[in-house]
Amino acid sequence: MSSAAFERITIVSVSGLPDATGAVRSLAWCQQQMPGARALLCSPLAPADLPASIEWRAIQAMNYHEYSWFMLFALWRVVETEFALIVQDDGWVLSTDNWHDDYLQYDYVGAPIHLAHVDAPDGARWVRQFAWCEDMGRPGYTVTPVLNGGFSLRSQRLMRALVEHPDIRVSIPPPDLISDDPLRMYWHNDVLLEDVQLSGVLRSALEAKGLRFAPLDIAARFAIEHAGAVHHGMDALSIFGHHSKLRKLASIQPPTIRYTISHAEAGELYGELDLAEMFRRRGYQVEFAD
Repeated sequence: MSSAAFERITIVSVSGLPDATGAVRSLAWCQQQMPGARALLCSPLAPADLPASIEWRAIQAMNYHEYSWFMLFALWRVVETEFALIVQDDGWVLSTDNWHDDYLQYDYVGAPIHLAHVDAPDGARWVRQFAWCEDMGRPGYTVTPVLNGGFSLRSQRLMRALVEHPDIRVSIPPPDLISDDPLRMYWHNDVLLEDVQLSGVLRSALEAKGLRFAPLDIAARFAIEHAGAVHHGMDALSIFGHHSKLRKLASIQPPTIRYTISHAEAGELYGELDLAEMFRRRGYQVEFAD
C-alpha cells in the first residue's frame, strides 16, 4: 500500500438517480481505506448526510445509457487528480493490502468480465460466459476481454481520450434482436455500455494513440465481477476490489453485503458462494435475498 499513490487518485461515484445513499456509503468505505485519496459524488441531489470529506458535483438526472455517455465524454471535467477510481453502491475496495502501485502504469484497469471480442481465422465475433478462455493462446486467435467499468481505475489521458482524439468515434451497430410486446431492442455484446466501448470496441484505436490497458493477469488481480475460467487457481483474498450488480454494500458499520438474489440462485453461479465466503472471511456479514 502506498499513501503517496492514493494522493494521485480521486474516488468517484456517478449516480443519475435522486437517491445516492448507496454511492455515498461506498465512497466513505473506500476513502476510509485509501488515506490521501479525494472522494467525489456526482448526482442530481446532494444527500443530506454527505460526509464533509466527500465533495459533491451536481449533474442532471440520467438513465443507464446516459451514464455511459457521461463516463465516455464528461468524466474528465469533474476529476482534478491524475487518476479516478470508479466505485458504485455495488462495487468498492476490498482490501488496500492488495493495492499495487504498478496499477498506475496503465490508463485503464478493470476486472475481466465474461465478454470478450475474438478475432479468429474464420472471422471476428463476440464470445460470452468466459468461453473465450478456450481461445487464449491459440494460433491465429486474438482475444480482447472486456474490462469492467463499475470498479475501474482510469487515467486523465483515458478520460480525455475521446475529446482529444475526435477521430475515434463511438459506433453503435443495429440491434441483434428486436422483440415484440413490448417492443425492445437487444445487443448481445452490450455495445451500448461504456466499458464495452472503451475496452472492447475502441481499444485498438485507443492503444494506437499510446493508451495502455492492463493485461489480463493484472486486471484479474485488480478486481473481480463474476468468477470464470480465467480465475482458476486464484486466491480471492488477494483481489483489490470488486463490482457486481448482485452484491450491494448495505452497511459499513458493520460491513454488510446484501445479495439481490437468493442463496440457491447464487449457488447456481460458478464460484459465487466461494466469493460469499471470501467476504465473510474479510469480516462482512452476508445477506441473501431469501
